Amino acid sequence: KTQPLKTAPTEEIDLSDTEDEPIDILDSLVRNPLPSDTILFGIPFVAPYNSMSLCKYRVKLTPGATKKGKACKTILDLFTRDKNALLQEKNVFKSLKDVDTTVNIPGKVKISAPNLHGHGK
Repeated sequence: KTQPLKTAPTEEIDLSDTEDEPIDILDSLVRNPLPSDTILFGIPFVAPYNSMSLCKYRVKLTPGATKKGKACKTILDLFTRDKNALLQEKNVFKSLKDVDTTVNIPGKVKISAPNLHGHGK
């Protein structure tokens, strides 16, 4: 028999910038930025490939022989050379640090993506 989870009383936390305008950080994240959007930063993440079907930039990672540092450089190079990439997006790709991009990749991988070999490894 499972016991109900007891929680301590919580305090109300004010997440507003001003009294009229709440901060909705998650609502400000987009998968497909428009040319009119101002891109402040990029968040590299790893997720099941099927769940990323609406993302503009995605690659499929499977277990393989490529070290994660080299894989990240290849992926960022692929994204940077994309003919549909906006200048703001290319600048974000160039500004990402190796530590930020490799932290979520589990070990050695194989990269699968459209036009991967067309851009060169």
